[in-house]
Amino acid sequence: MRITAQKPFEKRLINAFMQKGKYIKAEKIYFTVLNRLTTLGIVNPYKFVRETVIKMTPIMGVVKKKRGVKEFVYPKYLEPRIGEKFAIQWLVKQIEKQKGADIISSIIEEFLKASKQQGEVIKEKWALYKEVRYALSLNRYKKKIYICRKKLRATQRRKWY
Repeated sequence: MRITAQKPFEKRLINAFMQKGKYIKAEKIYFTVLNRLTTLGIVNPYKFVRETVIKMTPIMGVVKKKRGVKEFVYPKYLEPRIGEKFAIQWLVKQIEKQKGADIISSIIEEFLKASKQQGEVIKEKWALYKEVRYALSLNRYKKKIYICRKKLRATQRRKWY
């Protein structure tokens, strides 16, 4: 098994901003965003960016499983890394939608809106929560919520005396 080092938050965010393998340009965009946030009066821009991404991350998601012809929808608790990945993907998607605007200003605008629990990324998060509520209402009799644990096989459950 290969163990990989966990990337710091900044590198994950810079990698999300990267287009066509241009890491230096993405890094420049990230640090320009931090500089502009300091000019807007934010004391610690690193902490501000981290807190807003945490506000954008979903806690629960939906798993779709197909059994026969039917497709079942189950709610699932997300790991923090996966939730963060969803938030960053939504942020990049919203930036790409605003083609006419400057990339840096649109990133800053989305961060400022997300810090106030507004904006398109927060709408995406609540749309996902709407799917979770729907899945919970479908499965209210079963009371099934998938947690990230492996189920034990029948041979592991049996006690051999």
